[in-house]
Amino acid sequence: MPVSLKFKDGEFIDTRDPVATQTFYKKYLEEKDLEGETSSMSVKRISNWFLDELVLKYDRVLVITMTKNRSPVFENATKASFGILSGYRQKRRDAGLKGSFALRVIDSTNLFTGEAVIAYEAARLKREKIISFDKWRSYIDKIAKHTHGFLVPNDLYYLRNVARKKGDKQLTATKYFLAKTLNIKPISSANQGETKIHDKAKGFDQAVSKLLAQAKNAIDEGLLVPIICMSFSGNPKEITSRKDYQALIEYANKHNIEHTMSVMSITAGINLGPGTFSLAYATMA
Repeated sequence: MPVSLKFKDGEFIDTRDPVATQTFYKKYLEEKDLEGETSSMSVKRISNWFLDELVLKYDRVLVITMTKNRSPVFENATKASFGILSGYRQKRRDAGLKGSFALRVIDSTNLFTGEAVIAYEAARLKREKIISFDKWRSYIDKIAKHTHGFLVPNDLYYLRNVARKKGDKQLTATKYFLAKTLNIKPISSANQGETKIHDKAKGFDQAVSKLLAQAKNAIDEGLLVPIICMSFSGNPKEITSRKDYQALIEYANKHNIEHTMSVMSITAGINLGPGTFSLAYATMA
């Protein structure tokens, strides 16, 4: 769903356009005083969006949201679903459409590329007709429990700035300046709605290398969903040109594991900063 980003000089709607997103990151990197806030769609806007757009295009819709512990999207979408399901009939009737409309809202309990792994599996199930829509939700809920998302920020300034505004005191001034002085980069993880510091490394390059090596080990141990999803808040070539990235891709291909690399959404990047790398996969355990 589109997310509204509010800046002092106006509003920007994040529609996940890669070119516009990279342009934004370049500007954001050059202007650290560029302040913005993300604004999730309200219950009313979600309801209107579905009734005006989706109920006329589709018969079944599965909504997968960011963890409800970090965003009100799940709660808003769930509340909106009641109005949507009671109001779609007239919309479809006026458009000459027959048949019912069904909607399910799922909390991914994860962030960023963690959501991508779950969305990939949901799409695969639909494409290969493995499971009925009625059983979709319970199966995807199971996948979500085993999905692990990770991220490495390049510049802790952004995390520190956003956290301070939101009253999050985990990254205190002392920790921030110590990490900055020693060039320590945290590797954060998300799983089942819980986020924490998973590991640390000396410098961004080493942190990314650690995470890529970890993904290779995860392939060896077995993935529940045959894919590794990655994103970067900037030009993806900064990651894809790395030898350790190329080694992981070669290893994944050898083991029939799919992989994706995308430009990180502005919604994520505005909180994490340019140059942030994210990776996710779903484990058997």
